[in-house]
Amino acid sequence: MVLSHLVPYIRHIIVIGAAVLLFIILSKEPDRNHEESSVGVGQGDLGTKDDLLFTESELAQYDGKPGSKGLFLVILGHVYDVESGSKHYGPGEAYNMFVGHDASRSFISGEFESYYPELSDVSGLTDTELKSLVKWKSFYDKTYPYRGKLIGRYFNERGELTEYHKLVLDRAAKAELEEAQPKQEYPSCNVEWKEETGTRVWCTSRSGDGVDHGWVGKPRRYIAEETSDKEKLPFCVCVPDGSSSSPSLVPFTNCDASSVSCFVKDENNE
Repeated sequence: MVLSHLVPYIRHIIVIGAAVLLFIILSKEPDRNHEESSVGVGQGDLGTKDDLLFTESELAQYDGKPGSKGLFLVILGHVYDVESGSKHYGPGEAYNMFVGHDASRSFISGEFESYYPELSDVSGLTDTELKSLVKWKSFYDKTYPYRGKLIGRYFNERGELTEYHKLVLDRAAKAELEEAQPKQEYPSCNVEWKEETGTRVWCTSRSGDGVDHGWVGKPRRYIAEETSDKEKLPFCVCVPDGSSSSPSLVPFTNCDASSVSCFVKDENNE
């Protein structure tokens, strides 16, 4: 009697039972995808954001020599697979020195002949050169597959930026910002103030910001219509003889236009 009431539901019971059994089986099966992703391309471990982490000895296995695992290049601690560019990076080719280790400085210094560990140190480069090095990294981002990070100077064992790496990026960003700023056409004047004489401005072949420019020039003040422009302009600049006159550059009041030195009132670019 009881079974007769269950007959209409037997199919549903079978379907539900099969679904439960399948769930149990899958929950016990290893996560193959996770196992595969957690093994480095060499023998690295997963870092932050699933980046593969390599030690120097692991990376050395990707130098393109007989028996190696491929061609891996490093710049600023980032690892790229340059196998598709083997005509440039393979054994005996012009840029083979770059693979199997971090030779970041060589991208700027041009030291291609042989590798030594100090080539990963870029602290001796100028801010502008570091900016160029970051642009080189952008080239590899666009051109070759990214494989992970090299533990050491640029990344720690957790795949996080080191303080050294942060400083390099800050200096490169500084150079980028300075390049974007409008260039000052003329050098700043030398300026001094004394209680008994007031403010004096004068021009020499060495500008007020310490740059030698090989000529003297005459002191002139800027007249800017916009307040925002005023805040960005120097109080006084040295203009070379024979340069085209500009309505925004005028001689100081009560100062001979041909003089290289003037005592001026507090005109403040009025």
